[in-house]
Amino acid sequence: MKGSFCIKAKEENAITEKGARAFIMERLLNSPFSKGSVVNVDSKTVQVNVEGDEKQIRDFVKKLEKDLVSKFSNPSISFTLFQEDSSLEIPDLMRSSQALMVGQLQKGINVQLDILSTLKQLPKELAGALKE
Repeated sequence: MKGSFCIKAKEENAITEKGARAFIMERLLNSPFSKGSVVNVDSKTVQVNVEGDEKQIRDFVKKLEKDLVSKFSNPSISFTLFQEDSSLEIPDLMRSSQALMVGQLQKGINVQLDILSTLKQLPKELAGALKE
C-alpha cells in the first residue's frame, strides 16, 4: 500500500521551518518502511509519502502524531487522513534522507555566509577581539 498524509499547522512556519521534516524522516528511517519521503507543501503544511503494510502505516501515523505534538509543543497541528494512491512514485528512504540532508546543509551554509558577511563589516579592532 502506498499513499500520503499531510501535517498542517495553524501558524506559518510552525513546523516547516522548525525541523519537522528531519524529525519525521528520522522516524521513517527507524520504521519498517523502505520507501518514503517528506516535503514542505507550503509554509503551514508538510506532506509525508510512504509505502508499506497498511497496519504499519496506521500505527506509524498514530505514533508520529503524538511525537510531533510533543516535540514541537504545538497543539494546533492536525493530520489529514492517510490517502492511498497507487500512482505515487515514492523514493527509497535512503535517497529521500540524503536529499533532505543536502537541503539542510545548504541552509546552514547560507547562515554561515551571512554571519561571515556581518563579521566582515565590523570595525577591525572589534573583529580582532572576536578572533581571540
